[in-house]
Amino acid sequence: MTDTSTRQRRPRTELAADVGTRIKLKREMLGLSTGELGRSIGVTANAVTQYETGRAVPKQERLDALVTALGTSTEWLLTGHEPEQLAYAQTRLELDLLALIREIPAEQRPVVLAAVKRVAEAARRKG
Repeated sequence: MTDTSTRQRRPRTELAADVGTRIKLKREMLGLSTGELGRSIGVTANAVTQYETGRAVPKQERLDALVTALGTSTEWLLTGHEPEQLAYAQTRLELDLLALIREIPAEQRPVVLAAVKRVAEAARRKG
């Protein structure tokens, strides 16, 4: 029999902790709960919490799903750096939009993001 009181948890690695911090940051920026994010990537809320605390590292298929759900890149999740083509692919319109978003109070930004997402989804459906 295994004595559960002496069982050790898997130690967090620095990379796992850093990835977890970035997952939580993006999730909170998007206004998602751990349950909502978990459902969108096919895991439980507890699994998302394990990722965010660095106690577990998402496997490749979950990492791909996280990238999609969080609207980011694998490079950013793993390193904190955006791919060069994303960092510099800003048109004048994109820069103007970013400047306007930065003027919006932080607590109102999730509402704006949700509205922009709905417009983008409608445009994708129209084709």
